Amino acid sequence: MNRLSDPGQWDIWQGSASTGMLDAADRVDSFFGDERLDDENRYTRLRLGMGLGWHKNDGASLLTEVRLRLSLPQLKNRFQIVVDDSFEADEPDKGSVIAEAAKDSEPDAALRYILKHDERRRLTSDLGVRLSSPSQVFGRLRGRIILPFPIWELRLSQSAAWFTDDGVTETSELRWSRLLWTDWLFRAISRVTWEENNNGVTPAQSFSLFRELTTHRGYRLGASGEWPETPHAHEAKYTTEFTYRQLLHSRWLFLEITPGLEFPQQRDYECTPYINFKIEIVFDEDREKTP
Repeated sequence: MNRLSDPGQWDIWQGSASTGMLDAADRVDSFFGDERLDDENRYTRLRLGMGLGWHKNDGASLLTEVRLRLSLPQLKNRFQIVVDDSFEADEPDKGSVIAEAAKDSEPDAALRYILKHDERRRLTSDLGVRLSSPSQVFGRLRGRIILPFPIWELRLSQSAAWFTDDGVTETSELRWSRLLWTDWLFRAISRVTWEENNNGVTPAQSFSLFRELTTHRGYRLGASGEWPETPHAHEAKYTTEFTYRQLLHSRWLFLEITPGLEFPQQRDYECTPYINFKIEIVFDEDREKTP
């Protein structure tokens, strides 16, 4: 009983639980290739995805995504070269359509400086160019802080960017995570985006339940909603989906299958099925250092 009344003992137990929560969230995010890891590491990381999608209204499409973080160790890993690009080709069987979609994509290339990085806090700044038509110069500042609780992890992040043509954009995010039993993780993400050239704001909310079946297989159940140009949203969309992910080779080759249902406001919330198949390559220098 004396141990239960000892404040120092409670601090030890809380710290142990918080560390376990952080480790579990990082492990799940690493396996599922969560995009936050692209922006919260200080080493080299490459995520390359390619696959096929089918949507009831839009038909088949080719999906591609490239996200590169190239660390410069000679500068104490405080600088990174950042490259982001993605595009979708509506007719994946026609090379000319794929080439045109790639040509119309708007890749970002930037130099990132890591101002602050530790277990709880991170602050970065980017200076780069968006290769759109016309091209734009941009600057971005992003900060993140982790507030651990005994059974919850709260990540608060804030980003602000300025583009020479698109103006200012700002995004605020709250990410709650909780470990359920030993192989389930619950997560709720609340996000609000404001863009200078758009009316209103765009809030988004998602709920996800992850389960690790083995070290090589897992799945995610998700439900989300997005409301562009709130308070006058006319393109709201609700989504529910199931994602199965499997490690195919070594620590870097993954297969991901995601069937789901959309309920878009523009179609009077008609139930619209879709399915995506994706092969993803993830090279993470930080993870490779972990035995």
